[in-house]
Formats: sequence, C-alpha cells, structure tokens
Amino acid sequence: MTSTLTVIGLITKLKTSVQISSGEAIFREKITNNNIPFAFKQFANARNEYNELLKEGDLVFFAGKFTVDEGKLLVSIIPCFASM
Repeated sequence: MTSTLTVIGLITKLKTSVQISSGEAIFREKITNNNIPFAFKQFANARNEYNELLKEGDLVFFAGKFTVDEGKLLVSIIPCFASM
C-alpha cells in the first residue's frame, strides 16, 4: 500500500549513482519529539535543473510516495513539473 508523505528531513547517509540517489534521513515527530529515520530514493527523472544536488547534512523538503517495508519507512521522490 502506498500513500504520500511531505516532511522536512535531515540527510544522514547518501549514495548517488547515474540513475538514482538514495540514502537515509530523519525527521522529528512533533508530539513525542522523537527522531524518526526513513530511507529515500530520488530517481534521475526527478533531478531537475532548478533543484540543488543532495548532500549529507542537508535539510530537505521531501514530498513523494511512501511505503512501509519490513517496518521501515521508504519515500520515493517523484518528478515535480512546474509551469513558468
């Protein structure tokens, strides 16, 4: 089952290749004040010229589809097209 997630997260691990950037990030859950880890994947078609390249230590606004696999949250960053 997939749904969407929008969160600001801190990138803690990052691996980049030609087709995909993937890694781990954390966000702070407001009610319990706990840090929640999640994995993310950004596919090459979601890398637009107006986006900054991701680096470890960046605070990033993540928006995309997410799944829970083996009890771990995974966010797939989908392409976002804006008309100017």
